[in-house]
Amino acid sequence: MDDQNNLVGNCEFYDVQEDENQILVVGPQMKPSLPGQGNGTEFFRAIIEQGRQLLKYAHLELAVADFNKRAIRTHEKEGLVKRGEFENKIRGADYNFIIMA
Repeated sequence: MDDQNNLVGNCEFYDVQEDENQILVVGPQMKPSLPGQGNGTEFFRAIIEQGRQLLKYAHLELAVADFNKRAIRTHEKEGLVKRGEFENKIRGADYNFIIMA
């Protein structure tokens, strides 16, 4: 929520099993009308900091669609790096996703 109590986005933290490892993943989602206005870094930092306080994690990953260049730049500015890729079918179309850690 912003200072005027308007929803700016949401996120979820969830575990993913990969091989024998359990990985904590974050799924941030900013309200579609807001990206591109210079608020992405603040939005993402708030999610990361609140997650650290509540979940006490040391390692975090996320997946972002490869066409979402703004989100990728925001995540890179916050220190995340590309760890891998995967393809996923959504509503009948194939999309490539980048895994960042």
